[in-house]
Amino acid sequence: MPFDVLPLLPAVITFSAALVAGGIARSNLIATKETKISEFRQAWIDSLRDELAKLFSYSRTLARAVQEDRNPQFGVSVRYRISDEKITEVRHGSAETYYRIKLRLNRDQDDHKDLSHRLARMMEEMQQYLNNNDTDAAVPLSYVEQASDFAEQVLKSEWNTVKRGEKGFRNAVATTTWVLVITGLIWAAVIVGGPIYFLYNKAS
Repeated sequence: MPFDVLPLLPAVITFSAALVAGGIARSNLIATKETKISEFRQAWIDSLRDELAKLFSYSRTLARAVQEDRNPQFGVSVRYRISDEKITEVRHGSAETYYRIKLRLNRDQDDHKDLSHRLARMMEEMQQYLNNNDTDAAVPLSYVEQASDFAEQVLKSEWNTVKRGEKGFRNAVATTTWVLVITGLIWAAVIVGGPIYFLYNKAS
């Protein structure tokens, strides 16, 4: 006696519908959470970019100001020189901004770790320039440019993460896709196989 699958069709349909609903609900939850994380990441990128620009600007300003003070023949008129009060403000602002950036970076991430090292070296070279009258401003300025170029790569990498979506979001999309594919196969089996099975039993 052939096994009758028709009584199982409602259960199969209910199961597939529940599978779709559950998969989509789970994916929506994850997507909402990961979207919020992406928003936080974008805000973090914007803040980090502003802090980096400020630090590089402070560093260049300080190096040029000291260079002009040590070399009056540098070609800059006296009226353009920065006051001692402004130099003090720039030095304090540079130190504060540096530590703000340092606290924003993730030490477990290789490119962040590398950027932190480059910034630290830049600050060390700047301090050596301030302490040593014989050093050339081109040295600390070269480290500023190196750190700036690498910072662009880090910011671009973080932006690409926002553009692609967080890892959890991408996984949620993949899961939803597989759920829909599996459910589609179940429905195809029901729609195509049901009539064939019915006609076969009728002929028997």
